Amino acid sequence: MLKILSIIIPVYNVELYLDECLKSVFEQVTDEVEVIIINDGSTDNSDEIVKSYHGKYHFKYVYQENKGISVARNNGIKESKGKYLSFLDSDDILADDAIINIIAEIKKSQCDLYKLKYIKFNDGEKVRKHTKFHENIKDSNSKLELIGDDSFYCWSYIFKRDLFDNVEFDCGRYFEDQLIIPTIIFNATTYKIMNQIIVYYRNRINSITNTVSLSHVDDALFGLSRYSKEYKKDNIYFSKILAEQYISFLSKCARADHLDHLYVMNMIKEANKLISIKMMIKSKVIKSIIYKLFSKIVFYRLIHVTKKDYC
Repeated sequence: MLKILSIIIPVYNVELYLDECLKSVFEQVTDEVEVIIINDGSTDNSDEIVKSYHGKYHFKYVYQENKGISVARNNGIKESKGKYLSFLDSDDILADDAIINIIAEIKKSQCDLYKLKYIKFNDGEKVRKHTKFHENIKDSNSKLELIGDDSFYCWSYIFKRDLFDNVEFDCGRYFEDQLIIPTIIFNATTYKIMNQIIVYYRNRINSITNTVSLSHVDDALFGLSRYSKEYKKDNIYFSKILAEQYISFLSKCARADHLDHLYVMNMIKEANKLISIKMMIKSKVIKSIIYKLFSKIVFYRLIHVTKKDYC
């Protein structure tokens, strides 16, 4: 049977959460959906947990050497046969009835891209699930509306598969979603915003977003460089991407400053060469304009604010 939707689930050392994640998926999978699980060289019991679902459900299972989540997602895309793609992190939970609602909307509108809501919860807390979905679905005539909340988690979108033709997640880099999702959104022609929950996102203390590394600064600068080159394609759209990512970049610099002050200062200099005040003004994002005009003052203020967490 033709698959409408492929759900790609990368797995790496998530034995504490994996069963809950997979149950949330398999309890609602239909014949029109394929599940692709990519085990990224887990060293815990994740492999045994996945294999326990064999015989109960049909899914593709690929085991690879540990190469990172980007390689896992890219391999999942290569394995996929669905007309549309979705991604789910293996420590998160798929919302009840998400699949049936998504499939119904795809059949009705066949847009290039759909954006959905998510709810964040802290690890260890009980998930407060929403039993009812908001049925209103909003046509969006502006890509600016899609990027308005700066939410570039790949698992909060449904993508037409051909949007990933000649596009891959950047391997070996952190915050890989924000390095390509804005470009994929830009390349989409039709899109809808669905006011319903797709994922319950687990906030873990040891997650990438809650840790600090100099490589985070380097990867954030890589993103600024990429979108500064894209700026000429649509200066309003990409100025807004640059505005939000510049704010995020300075925050990462402040958090990592205690690791290597000279390195961080050099990265800020490079960023300020890439990003002009004209770009920030074009975005009309007041916060980013202030950050750009007073980057040194803002940076040291951010160091003071984050010092208690990272020193």
